[in-house]
Amino acid sequence: MNPSRSPVEAVKALIRHQSAHMAHADISSHSVNKIALMLAWNGPLYPLYVLVLAGTGSLPGSLLTLIVSPLFYAIPWLMRWNTLAGRAALPLVGAINTVWCMKLFGVDSGVGLFLYPCIILAALLFRQRERWLMLPVLGTTLALEFLPASVLGSPIIHVSPEAYARLTGLNAGSVAFLLAFIALQFVNIARLSERD
Repeated sequence: MNPSRSPVEAVKALIRHQSAHMAHADISSHSVNKIALMLAWNGPLYPLYVLVLAGTGSLPGSLLTLIVSPLFYAIPWLMRWNTLAGRAALPLVGAINTVWCMKLFGVDSGVGLFLYPCIILAALLFRQRERWLMLPVLGTTLALEFLPASVLGSPIIHVSPEAYARLTGLNAGSVAFLLAFIALQFVNIARLSERD
C-alpha cells in the first residue's frame, strides 16, 4: 500500500479492487459474487457485534467465527473457474459457517437462523438442468436445520442468558437483512433478464 495515499484514495482503491473481484459477465454469477463478498466482509465485523452485546469475555472465542470468512472471499475465484461449483459453494459454505457458529455459541444464540438464507440460496441458484446438484445441496441445508443440539455438544463460548437474548436479536435481524439482500439480487437478475 502506498504510504502517501490518502485514506479516501485507499478506500476508493479497495472498492475498485472488490468491484473487479466480483465482476462476472453472467448476471446471476455476478450476483452470487456480490452476496459472497458481502458475507466475507461482514465476517470480521461479527466478533465486534458479539463484543458489544455479550461483553469482553466473548471476544477471544468469537474471533473463531473468522475461520470460514476466507471461503466466502474465494467464491468469486471459484465462479471464474466453474460457475456451477461457485453457485453450489455459496449455500454450502454458508451452512458450514452456520453450523460452526452454532458450535461456538450454542443453539440458544439464534445463529442457526442463518440456515434459512442457505436453504433459499440452494433452492434458487440452480437452473432447471442442474437439479441433479440442486437437490443434494438443498437436502443438505434442509437436513442441517433439523440437526439435534446434542450432536453439537456444549458451546465453546458461554455467555449469560441476557447476552443470549441480545445475540438472538442480532442474529434474527442479520438474517432478515441477508434475506432482503438476497431477494434484491434475484429481483435484479429478473429485471436484467427481461431486457435481453
